[in-house]
Amino acid sequence: MKNPRKFVTKPQGGFSLIELMIATLLFTVISGVTFTLLGVALKRYQVEKDYLNSFQQASVAMDEITRDVHTAGYPPLNAYTTAALAANTANVATPFAWMPNYLPAIPCTVLATCTVPGPKDLITEADLGDGNGVQWVRYSLQGTTLMRGVVKKNGGGADPVAATSAALVPYLDNVMNYASAAQMATIKAAYPSMFPGNAAVPVFTYSYDAGAAAQPPNIREVNITLIVQSPRLDPNTQKVRAVLLTGQAVRINPNK
Repeated sequence: MKNPRKFVTKPQGGFSLIELMIATLLFTVISGVTFTLLGVALKRYQVEKDYLNSFQQASVAMDEITRDVHTAGYPPLNAYTTAALAANTANVATPFAWMPNYLPAIPCTVLATCTVPGPKDLITEADLGDGNGVQWVRYSLQGTTLMRGVVKKNGGGADPVAATSAALVPYLDNVMNYASAAQMATIKAAYPSMFPGNAAVPVFTYSYDAGAAAQPPNIREVNITLIVQSPRLDPNTQKVRAVLLTGQAVRINPNK
């Protein structure tokens, strides 16, 4: 009787427990570093995105205000005869509305006796564009929100502030021109020259026709300054980020 054949099983290659533990540790470390870098990159992206959005929104607001000032004052008073003017006061652009003592009284003095136009409140008057009258366009900084409202002009010496107040809606957020003392200090920590003299920065300042009184109908240029704060802190410095935009809007229509 022949002996049965014997089979020898060779051991198969594999990883030892120590090798698996080392591999797991390396994978964990590399994954942790990778996700940490991704997290930092994501935060930076979000901050830069918010900063860019703040700049774009402020730029759009600046362009809109500039266009409204450019078109203010049309149609002017000299587009009507005296009789037609008396019957169509809502169809004539002055070109800036004011309070107190709106038409027909003598206009107030800007930045002295006027409440509007003021350093953070402005109302322009211009044609609706459809031949059916003139519109009031108002910009008013309330807290840290720049509001905007558009209504059809009322004739007969109507109050333009009261008429536009109900139409105001948020237009640009985080406008810090009139920030509180604490907010101003926080911004100045990142931008030391942002608030000269630690004073608020007017949104609107004005220049007038040569030799004319500082009254609303004589405003020729509106200088605009917007300080807009980004909603997120800089992840590296932990300081606020803000943009400052300035512009000059020239009224091109006559005032008579």
